[in-house]
Amino acid sequence: MSEWMIDARDVAYRYPFTEAPALEGISFRLRKGEAMLVTGASGCGKSTLLRLLNGLIPNHYKGTLTGTLSVAGETCPVPMEALAKRVGTVLQNPDEQFFATTVEEEVALTLEWQCRPRDEIRRRVDDALRVLDLTDLARRSVFTLSSGEKQKATLAAVLAAEADLVVMDEPTANLSPEATDELARLILRLKAHGVTLVIVDHRLYWLRGVLDRLLVLERGRAVFNAEKMPGGEDPLDLLAAHPDVARWGLRRVSVSRPELPACDTFGAPAVEIRGLTFRHSKKSRLIFDGFSANVPRGAVTAIVGANGAGKTTLARLLCGLAKPQAGEILHEGRALRRRDIRERAAFVMQQMDIQLFMRTVREELLFSAPRAVPRAVREAEADRLLALFGLAHLAERHPQSLSGGEKQRLVIACALMKRPSLLILDEPTSGLDGRNMRVIAAQLAQFALDGGAALLITHDLELLELVAQCQLRIEGKLQSGGESPPVAP
Repeated sequence: MSEWMIDARDVAYRYPFTEAPALEGISFRLRKGEAMLVTGASGCGKSTLLRLLNGLIPNHYKGTLTGTLSVAGETCPVPMEALAKRVGTVLQNPDEQFFATTVEEEVALTLEWQCRPRDEIRRRVDDALRVLDLTDLARRSVFTLSSGEKQKATLAAVLAAEADLVVMDEPTANLSPEATDELARLILRLKAHGVTLVIVDHRLYWLRGVLDRLLVLERGRAVFNAEKMPGGEDPLDLLAAHPDVARWGLRRVSVSRPELPACDTFGAPAVEIRGLTFRHSKKSRLIFDGFSANVPRGAVTAIVGANGAGKTTLARLLCGLAKPQAGEILHEGRALRRRDIRERAAFVMQQMDIQLFMRTVREELLFSAPRAVPRAVREAEADRLLALFGLAHLAERHPQSLSGGEKQRLVIACALMKRPSLLILDEPTSGLDGRNMRVIAAQLAQFALDGGAALLITHDLELLELVAQCQLRIEGKLQSGGESPPVAP
């Protein structure tokens, strides 16, 4: 039996009906119990590589595959059902892989399909929930979890199934810094138990001391391929020293946690929150009980707190998508109707698909602009934002045909087209590379400089370090009832 869990030799792949290959000349080896990071600018081929490893290519995506690829001792192509028993997948959007309704049912589902004994299923589910601090949420509906909790639930399901190889697509996209550190420690424990991991992520810093190999892709080719030798340098340090690292548009290798002042002391308020009380239903516990704070004008304010603390719920209340049971929210010193609040505020949600409904990218931008703005001005602004966010070549594409990163940039551009006085962004850089993350940071800084109030819900330490000026901290832990999925205004 080969010592290699993955053995890729000159692998190339081209999707159907495309001219350029998505991957070309990819070669690497990974042993049992090793971890590899795959990174690179958006569209470089990272997700395609994961689809090769978990069997989606060529079992689902047909296309043209050349070269030699061996996964878990099997030479590809391998039937999907055979690979599924050995390879576990964690997607960037957890909603796409939920099949059950509660957390514990989701974690148990694969084991039940495998007809495992009841006692074994119970033990594995309990162990996985405990490792990821989900025991208290075992009987919660997956639809009421926060995004970070959903991510941990999918990890628990893969952990319980005891896969030999785990592939992870942006696993830290919605995790707090504390949960991200916890994930790094979990990966080390999985490696110690012989699990092999391939991680696709734009964020680099959290994997220091974890990696055995680092692969950087650019336009489908490996431009950096480093292996950690015994007693040698960490692959992240080797990457940081490479002369082309800036050109590749990557995130930073080292990130510090910024110390931000409280928003109440930062400046004149654009939004005042007074005695806010809110729960999702009569049977659920309070999320906010007499909560008060100010959101300053002309600043980028970070809403910080643990996964499930109620950050997204607060955003929905501030922009008029939810109504508090008590208290008041003043905009520029006035209590406004929820309809008027929605006219003044723009909310970029994590669920991008529910915010896109026009026929083309360009129409999406034009529709977002206030009707009072002359059409010529709207068109010029749409052209500027298309170019700024790297979407000009996609102007006539259907928004739902874009990649996740492209949709993310589009919904932010649409929010700016609205010319709001209050701009709220919920994890706006969760799947973005370093270059696009810096573009968004610059636009947020300019929005605040022009007098707008920007609220940023993010666990992205690099983004916080770049642009956040103060913080609004939510200390509470969300109780039963959870955060309801946001709805479009």
